[in-house]
Amino acid sequence: MRGALSEIGEALLDLVFPPRCAACGEAPARASPFCSTCDGAIEPAPDLGDGVGAASLFGGPIADAVHALKYGGRAEVAGPLGRWMAGRVAVPEGMAVVWVPLGRRRRIERTYDQAMLLAVAVARASRQPLLRGALRRVRETPPQVGRDRAARARNVAGAFAASRAVAGRDICLVDDVVTTGATVEAATRALRDAGARRVVVAALSRAE
Repeated sequence: MRGALSEIGEALLDLVFPPRCAACGEAPARASPFCSTCDGAIEPAPDLGDGVGAASLFGGPIADAVHALKYGGRAEVAGPLGRWMAGRVAVPEGMAVVWVPLGRRRRIERTYDQAMLLAVAVARASRQPLLRGALRRVRETPPQVGRDRAARARNVAGAFAASRAVAGRDICLVDDVVTTGATVEAATRALRDAGARRVVVAALSRAE
């Protein structure tokens, strides 16, 4: 019943806010968050077998879509992007979905947490449970942009804490962009400290 209501809600939103390409704003291709031109320009991320799965390499239309989601106020693209992401980064059966949370200040400025919106869509599309509030940011951190790997690691060290809700569970950690991996490594450490059995990362995009 809940799934049916959700689908009805999404259909009503589509009527009020007709879907637009997450990157360029044109009419999207059928069952895709991107128009055919942007979709053809997206580069898939190779599987490196390092526990981090990404739907694409960062750049081009994906960079435009991430910018629209994070800084352009286009929260409505998170659902289509999350479903698209779930179709390209397999979430293993039995995984509970958690996201890398924003700090309180940036969440208030942005009015939403883009990683949470992606995680909701990923969990729904993959039919896995979503653990709300299982991971939280306990220390505000400056933006990671412009920092090298060592500086990024120092910046987010000890920035996260996880609840006992993750104890004994396999966790899929969702984020929008993985660059050096410092942020997801710090979040993964917090999840494991709280007793998570296994943590894999699913990202919308990854830097080369």
